[in-house]
Formats: sequence, C-alpha cells, structure tokens
Amino acid sequence: MIKNSLSIVVNSTKTKKTLGLVLVLLILLLGVFLQQSRITEKDDLNSIVEVEKYERMYWFKLHRKSNKEYLYYGESGKAENSEIVKVFDVKSGIPLERPTPLPQLLGKDYWLVTGKYETLDDPETAPYFLTLDVPVTENFPYGPEPYLECGGQCNWELPGAFGLHGNNGNPEKLSPEDVGSSGCIRHTVEDITYLYNLLTPENQEIRYYIEDV
Repeated sequence: MIKNSLSIVVNSTKTKKTLGLVLVLLILLLGVFLQQSRITEKDDLNSIVEVEKYERMYWFKLHRKSNKEYLYYGESGKAENSEIVKVFDVKSGIPLERPTPLPQLLGKDYWLVTGKYETLDDPETAPYFLTLDVPVTENFPYGPEPYLECGGQCNWELPGAFGLHGNNGNPEKLSPEDVGSSGCIRHTVEDITYLYNLLTPENQEIRYYIEDV
C-alpha cells in the first residue's frame, strides 16, 4: 500500500516535471514565433516604404536620333520602376543645325513640360502644343545660349517656345525625307491630341528626358 502511494507520488512528480518542460518549450516556441512575426511585419513595412518613397507620375524619354518618344508612368527617370504607356514616332529638330536641345549640355537632367494650349489655326503645330522649359531668346539664336552643338552656337531661326506639337495632319512632316523641325518634337494629330487630353502639367511635374541615340 505504501509502495503504491510512493509510486503514485513519483509518477505525479514526473508528470509535473514533464508538463513543466512542455510548458517551457511552448513558451519558447511562442516567443520565437512572435519575434519572427515582428521581423516579417517590419520587413513588410520596409517594403511598403520602399515602394511608396517615390511619387508615380508621367514622364518622357526621347531618343533623339531615332525619333522615338516613350511615355512612362512610374518613378520619373527610372524605367525599371515604371511602365511604358505608349511609344510615339516623332520628328525632332534638324541635327547640327536646329536640334532639339539636350538638357545635359545646359547642366540639367531633363526639361519640364510646363503647359499646353490649342494651336488650331497654326499650319505648323496644329492642333495642340505642349511647352518645354527650354530657355529662349527674342533674337538670335532664339534658343539656349551658349549652346555649342552645331559647330558653334546653334540658331533656331524662329522665336517662340520649344515643345511637343502636332503636324496639322501632314504626314510628310514625320517622313524620313523630312530633315526635321526647328527644335520642337512633331507628333501626329492623333498622338498630340492623346497627350493633350491625358497630361495636366499645371497639376503635376512631367519630366522630359532626352538621349542622343
């Protein structure tokens, strides 16, 4: 009888010890789980911050030599963090005579699209014009000065803003035979209408990058 009682006490003690060890293990496992959850949550928050640390916006890149213009939406200037919205066949300025100015030659990374307006009655730019903040002058050279890309100072011949505009429905203005514009970027009527209706430069910064490729 006494032996049985001792056995019960011993077994009870062993059971308590076992339960205690199990409880300790469960507490340790719970602590590890909570710690891992905190790390994962922190990583997720860091990922969100990483994604949202830049503002998504429309921006352009012009390949000046090949007359291809790319409209992106995403992190400005970062194609890897952006999506291509549309690609345009355009006609830029006459090389080495009246080129579309490179911002890099004036110490800038890009131009800005600063405004838009109708030019319905202009035979050269109709129906719309989107202006760039390229510096201009009222007299020779009618553009940035100094700007030494033309074997000397370039001369754009005509006063007025640089920018993106239409071709008044004349496909020859975008043909390979056409030598180019006086510094602006010509588009089809359909394409410039699309950009005019899409973009709001008065409300959001729109950068215009140019590469000489």
